[in-house]
Amino acid sequence: MMNGPSKMKLFDRFSAAEQRSFALGCLLLVAFAVYANTLRNGFVYDDHHQIEENPYAQSFKYAGKIFTGTVWSFQGEEGKTNYYRPIMTFGYLLCNKAFQSLPHGFHLVNVLLNCVVVWLIFCVCSMLFLDEGVALIAAGIFALHPIHTEVVAWIAAVTELEMAIFYLGAFILFLRLSLPETKQGRAKILMCIFFVLALLSKEQAITLLVVATLYEHFYRSDRSLTSLKMKISRYAGFWIIGSAYLLFRATVLGGLAPVLKHGDVTWPQVFLSAFALAGQYVLKLFWPHPLLAFYVFHKSASITDPRALSGILMAFLAIGLFVFLWRNARNYSFALLWMALTLAPVLNARWMATNAFTERYLYLPSVGFSVLVAGGLAWSFRRLSERASLARWAYITAAMAVALLAATAVIARNRDWHDDYSLFTQALKVEPHASLVRSDLGVLEWNRQKPDEAERQWRLALVDKPDNVVALANLGLASLEKQRYDEAKAYLQKAIELRPHFAAPHVHLARVYAAQGQDALAETEFRRAVEIYPLSTQARNALGKFYFDHGKFPEAELQYRASTGSLSTPEPWTRLGDIYWRQGNRDQAEKAWRKAEELAPFDTYTHLCLGDVYLATGRQVEAEKEYRAVLLMDPKNAKALEGLGQLKVKLVPAAQH
Repeated sequence: MMNGPSKMKLFDRFSAAEQRSFALGCLLLVAFAVYANTLRNGFVYDDHHQIEENPYAQSFKYAGKIFTGTVWSFQGEEGKTNYYRPIMTFGYLLCNKAFQSLPHGFHLVNVLLNCVVVWLIFCVCSMLFLDEGVALIAAGIFALHPIHTEVVAWIAAVTELEMAIFYLGAFILFLRLSLPETKQGRAKILMCIFFVLALLSKEQAITLLVVATLYEHFYRSDRSLTSLKMKISRYAGFWIIGSAYLLFRATVLGGLAPVLKHGDVTWPQVFLSAFALAGQYVLKLFWPHPLLAFYVFHKSASITDPRALSGILMAFLAIGLFVFLWRNARNYSFALLWMALTLAPVLNARWMATNAFTERYLYLPSVGFSVLVAGGLAWSFRRLSERASLARWAYITAAMAVALLAATAVIARNRDWHDDYSLFTQALKVEPHASLVRSDLGVLEWNRQKPDEAERQWRLALVDKPDNVVALANLGLASLEKQRYDEAKAYLQKAIELRPHFAAPHVHLARVYAAQGQDALAETEFRRAVEIYPLSTQARNALGKFYFDHGKFPEAELQYRASTGSLSTPEPWTRLGDIYWRQGNRDQAEKAWRKAEELAPFDTYTHLCLGDVYLATGRQVEAEKEYRAVLLMDPKNAKALEGLGQLKVKLVPAAQH
């Protein structure tokens, strides 16, 4: 490795080890403190689907499926995606078991993982530059940069944290291969294990094999003394594992990117859009404002597009900076190379999600940015050290002020991630044409018993994106609830036409047919929804209710039983109790209702049902307890009062006796 600048003295009266431990401890404390207010946040956005509604994240019986499917595989045909990240889902499973599905525990994990990343950045930079002062500054810049709020404050962005930990861990072990005290065999095995875990965390980790190869041949300090065979042996494991990973994706997952969210973007447009996206990312690193949960993607169709032009200009400036650093401070040119290589995979708009630009994609690339800025700050401070002390103190004061502003911005941004409503409304203030966010806001308004406002949001979403199938499906549901059946069918059939493998519109359309007495068509649509999304409790329960209403109790029982094997929700257990009660099976009815009561202790219906079971089987004390529990929640509940009245009638003869 190239020798870096002389060590910056932090506190002369302490030993080097004490200085390092104290400074790093303070940094990690700050890294935790700025994100501490996220511990009060709830689940937002994809968290609901990936954690609360994901059967794979609820039970170890799905552990095998976690590692053989994509992140959305639990949704069946509906869940086809390019993302293979089993570490994320398995981590959710562990957190669910540890924290009982409480969001605060998940947020704590994110904050702690981010602290680990900050520590690893300090370790990497110390090894690369032999300067703990620069390493500390780089880690501090990373810890306080507001661009990382999405990654830490949003539970679903944990993939970035997991990948960064394993990526940096593997790279540290790779760097240690040139140290004489390193046990080569053990280090290479651990290095490869970390790389595998990084790949299982996020696809972007594949860049490590290129990063390591370039570092070995052009940056490692012993490169002139090492044979080509030795060089290759150090990174060969990365290439073997990377090749196996790509083969696995191609054969098992159906390709590197089987789903194209932007299939209308041609390859020339992909090329131009890559420059536009790169320019946008670099701008966000220098000026992280405003920060949004969703950015509308605009493809660049011409080289005259200002976004593409600015990106091309930025690329030339980056090349110039790289050449300058290569000649004057080679190790810092590696930081620029790190940025470019780790950012490259997310610049192909055809392969990316609907929101092709997102802040979280900068998490790993920003390590290089932090190093470059840290090196620049250290160099300029040393230049000032040759001048009067007043200039140095002014420099330090300015740096501290920027750090304080950054910390304030992080803490303030964390509040936007508190809940869905605050997140969506803040995003729409800046990006009013974010159709997907607007359709999600409509769902929130619907759940808040504001159907008119919900419909307004869904209609606005369609103005910006006429093929928004979520908005179409939800407008179909709204029309169904208002008994505007023809209108509902038009919306739902359009949604199905655009996205046949989306279960929700099939469920809603089935309900429309059922309301119109077209039972055969209704059953077909219900069954199609279940076929698309076998683990959907919504689809299973809807089909179960359809069979129950038509007196087909065995078929209804089958659907509700399947629903209980998906998620732990009270509805299927309640309905199973109803079926068994209708069939005269009191014991099974009681067991089902007791399970429903366990899952929803404040549901009056299950308490009433259990009261009726106990009354019918002569258990007056238990029956009274259930009826009184209902009256605590609903003092005027007629059925509970009637049940208590029947109990009094039965108890009078016993008292007289």
